[in-house]
Amino acid sequence: MKIHKIFALLFISTLFFSCSFFTDNSPDRVFQLIGLNANKIPSSFERVFKEYRQMKANGSLQTLADDKKTMRSSTCVEAVNFYYGATFKEDIKKINALDKTDETKPIIEAAIDMFEYAQKVQNDDFPKIAKMIDDGKSDEEIDLAARKLDDTKGVELDKKYKNVMNLLLPYADKHGVEYKKF
Repeated sequence: MKIHKIFALLFISTLFFSCSFFTDNSPDRVFQLIGLNANKIPSSFERVFKEYRQMKANGSLQTLADDKKTMRSSTCVEAVNFYYGATFKEDIKKINALDKTDETKPIIEAAIDMFEYAQKVQNDDFPKIAKMIDDGKSDEEIDLAARKLDDTKGVELDKKYKNVMNLLLPYADKHGVEYKKF
């Protein structure tokens, strides 16, 4: 008799957790995970690297120390890898965990495409320009590399962002999600 109760309890527990009972897949949650996290994508790579040049010049570049509790001085490459290396990793994981309905599937797929592209740019291209700063390249060379990144991958990222917003904002409006446009 005890074994039947245990199996019944296990069965009910499995149903309880597998039904996404503890996850919030509301329109507001979809909007927060996608729309608000999209704000982490820099609108100008050139501006990002001007700020890094200024931080290097005034000695304020930092990254996490070995003790994982304090900060230490760093190179520009170390700082870029620390601040941008995994910017969207958790966001992508959380967005992928959302339930894909007929209504949300295109939004989620477009968002994943955008965030994965942004992460790739930050992992592949940012360290190259940061290395130019560490190597003492001229401001003109660094600005040119950052501008080229803006004019190529930045343009593509803008298209992906616009596509996401063209799907997300009507969805938010339809479901009464409140937001402000800037």
